[in-house]
Parts: sequence; C-alpha cells; structure tokens
Amino acid sequence: MTQKRVLIFLILTLNIIRFLGLDQSPPGFYVDEAAGAAQVMCIKETGADLFRNSTPLFTPGLGGGYYTAPYVYGSALWTSIVGNSTAGFRSFLALITCLSVALIYLWMRRRTNESAALIAALLASISPWAFQFSRIAWDPPLAPFFILLGLYLYDLRYRFRWIPAALAFALASYAYPGNRIQAAALLFLIPGIHLREKIKGFGAYLVFLIPLILKSIEDPMFTARARMLILWSGHPMNPFHEDHFFGLCLDFIQNIFLHLTPEFLLISGDHNLRHSTQMNGMMSYPEYLILISAFIALLVNGIRKRKIVFDRFSIFLFAAAILGITPAALTWESVPHALRAIGAWPFFVMLAAYLFSQLNKRYLYSWTSILIASSFGFACYFNYYYFTSYPEVSAPWFQTEQNAIGTAYQRMINGGTSCEAIQKEFTHGTYRGH
Repeated sequence: MTQKRVLIFLILTLNIIRFLGLDQSPPGFYVDEAAGAAQVMCIKETGADLFRNSTPLFTPGLGGGYYTAPYVYGSALWTSIVGNSTAGFRSFLALITCLSVALIYLWMRRRTNESAALIAALLASISPWAFQFSRIAWDPPLAPFFILLGLYLYDLRYRFRWIPAALAFALASYAYPGNRIQAAALLFLIPGIHLREKIKGFGAYLVFLIPLILKSIEDPMFTARARMLILWSGHPMNPFHEDHFFGLCLDFIQNIFLHLTPEFLLISGDHNLRHSTQMNGMMSYPEYLILISAFIALLVNGIRKRKIVFDRFSIFLFAAAILGITPAALTWESVPHALRAIGAWPFFVMLAAYLFSQLNKRYLYSWTSILIASSFGFACYFNYYYFTSYPEVSAPWFQTEQNAIGTAYQRMINGGTSCEAIQKEFTHGTYRGH
C-alpha cells in the first residue's frame, strides 16, 4: 500500500511539473506557436481566422501547414479561461498530455491490472518524448490523446460504443496528418473486439472524415506538403526519388529501424532541438532498459521452452508503436523524426509497463521499488537539464519570424492591435506566405 501511495504521489508531482516555467523552457515562442496563437485569438475575437475564413476546420499556417479544429477550438476554449500568454497557450498541451497519461492508466487497468497501469502512468510521466511535446503550442500531441481516448471508449460496455470511439479516432486524424495511418489501422487491430463491430467502427470513422476527404480533393495545397515529403516524392532533395518499388520498401524498413536505434531512443534523440533536448534519447532510461531486458529475458525463456512467450496484448502494443513510427518512416526529410512519430510513445510506454509486470510476476521478484527509485532519479536528471541548460542551447530553434503572420500574435498581445485590423492587412495582400 505504501508503494502504491509513493507511485501515485510521484505521478501527480511529475505531471504538475509540466505546467511550470512554460514561458521559460522552451525559450521564446516559436513562429509556428505564435502563428497558431494569432489564429486562435482571431477566432475568439471575430469568429474567423487571419485570412477571414469563418469557423474553419483547417486554418493556414506557414510552410504549407495547417492548424486543425481540435487544436484551434480546444485552445480557444482553454485560453478563454487562462489567458493568451505564452504559458496560457502552452499549458493547453500540458493539460492534454496529462489527460493522455490518465487514459493510459485507465485503459491499462481495464486491460491488465492496477500495478501495470500505475507503472505505465509513471513511465509516461517521465517520458522525454511526451514531456518535450507537452510544452509546445501546436497540434500533434492531440493525436495520441484522441487515439488513447478511442481505445478507452471501445472498452466501455454499452451497445453503440463504436460510434464515440470512431469519432475519437477521427479527431486524431484531424489533429495530425501523420496519425491517420495509425488511427485507421488500430480500428481493426484492437484485441478483444468482434470483427463486425470493428467494421461498423471503421465505417463511422470514414463518415466522420468526409470533410477532411473533401478538403483533400478540392484543395491541392492542402496535401502539397505531404506529397512533397513522401518517400516516392519527385522532389530533387529527396534521396530516394529514383528508387523503384522494392527499393522504396527497403528505404521504408530502414527508416523504421532508424527510429529504433539506441542513438534515437536512448542516447541523443531527434537532431532538431525543438523535438528533443539531445541530452538523452526519446525514451527515459528505465523505459528503454525495461524493453531491452524484457525482450531478451522472454526470448531466452521462449527458446528454452520452445514456445511463443509474447502474448496477443504485447504484440498489439508493439504493432501500435510501429504504426506510430510509420508516418515518419514514410518521409525522407530529417529521419528519424520524433514529431512525426509522436503516436509511438504511448504504446512503447505501455509495452514496457506490461512486460515489466509480466516479468515481475513470472520470476517472483519485486523490482517495483527499484523502478520507482530509478524513475525518480531520471526525472531529477532530465528536469534539471531541461530547466537550466536547455533554454540556452535551444534558443535559436524557437525564434519568431518577422513576417505578418509571425508577428501578428505579438502585435495583438503587446501592441494592442485588434485582429480585425490585422485581417484587413491580410485582405489587402501584405502577406504572401500561404
């Protein structure tokens, strides 16, 4: 009982830390954050974005990107309560990640047991992958949240559960393009759900995606960035653009493995300082060591007993993690790419927790106290660097560009300029970046 209380206290404390110093680390307010914040403030003020699109499902950003309805309207609601500061906008994603940790706990408790669920919540709370993206004001962290919500809703015992579950998976697809493959595939892979119900869920998912599909058909610019970054793109900077089908398959597999290397997961993470501190990998040390040691132990045990030791649930979690990596592996730019692979972190965390609980039970050792101590040690080590050195080394990566959309947020916050006045400038063509 004492051990459980320590776990709960540690989980709560670590998630409170997500909300501290949001205007200091990361430093500044990156241009994608500032542009998104300006769009949100305009919608709150006028009901339309900077480009006078009224209540849009997608609103243009920089570089051919878009801000999505789940982020824009969720952030609008949240900042109406907490204010329009840097910390206000970033705290929305901190909240979303805390809710993701809660969903990990709730779903794991239904699928396994209380102990494994608490371990999963602890590993999620110290995950550098989750922490990094919980403190930047942008759309992607909403995708794993909605996927986790969909999994949880599918496990509730009522007749039409597949409708809200399918809606949650659809919202994940709206929130971040990279997670559309993962969301669609998971609807069919969830263990313990009858195939007929999965087919109905997938049908509902497609219905909810009709506005997204129509937008993709009607507006070539909407999918332009994805078409440029895909492995078989003809873009001259794409190193794979001359490869044929089998070559592209090998390129894809190679990209998957680049996301599974010790360098990416354990040592230095993503090369982009917005995506990783580069002090360590995308996983915490306890999470990585559990996955490696559990895999080796179970594999050796399986060879000795000449039987498969990985059950359906662990295979599902691993497959879901690989599906989370797939969007990044299907692109040629900056691979391995932690942001495009954001859908993987919850499933790696849950897989580590599940394997840990299985080993703990099988070998009759009580390693939980060691895990708690090592997790606390890693959290201290990571957070010390994150709040002291990281703001200085990452400052150049969080600059705001000096163009109309990049400076609109600061003009509204510090200069008192109304969104309506800025909208008139965009109407008259002072900004050509979209």
